[in-house]
Amino acid sequence: MKTIDLGGRSPAQLQGLLSQLVVPRPIAMITTIGPAGLNVAPFSYFMPVCGQPPTIAVTVGTVREATPEPKDTWVNLEATGEFVVNLTTTAMADHIETVGREYPAGVDEAALVGWTTRPSEVIAAPSLAESPAHLECRVLETIDRGDPASCFSGVHIVLAEVVNIRVSEDLLASGGTGGGEARIDPTRVEAIGRMGFPYFVAATGDAVFEQVRVPYADLVESTG
Repeated sequence: MKTIDLGGRSPAQLQGLLSQLVVPRPIAMITTIGPAGLNVAPFSYFMPVCGQPPTIAVTVGTVREATPEPKDTWVNLEATGEFVVNLTTTAMADHIETVGREYPAGVDEAALVGWTTRPSEVIAAPSLAESPAHLECRVLETIDRGDPASCFSGVHIVLAEVVNIRVSEDLLASGGTGGGEARIDPTRVEAIGRMGFPYFVAATGDAVFEQVRVPYADLVESTG
């Protein structure tokens, strides 16, 4: 084992270490609308937080990498307080980095790569038809961390309530299309995970395996 000295490293180097070790990370393909129109951008610093209220967290950088301007997603979140997390799957894999470029404000990334938008059910920001699952979200709280002038340090941690979920029936577990409780079959999702730059991973085939968790009380009972 080697201890990596964190002292003296730049914010970019430190973030690189974290991004290469905290893997794979699911990718939120976020759609927003704002003063300049529609924006689509991928975010892999993204996670579920709790079930009541249903809450997710996503980290948005304070500034672009090439210029000191704020990211378009953040501008739109400040203007509307709403966004959609479109689940990023293998069907969208070819264009993750294409829509992730820092285009000038007003560029429609969806149109650029041939993706189709569709109206959301609860919020104004549209969803992406190419994604099989949409989480319509409203911002609850933002937490600022790091140096706001540095693209590798300054971040807005956005906590948002999921106010509506829409999924393709292809993702539902057997019986999920009837009147019972809707359940997602994770083996059908074919999600893309972000690895350290420039790598990704697809959760398909042999990459997906099952492991049953046996409660401790059941374990004690079976061995007692």
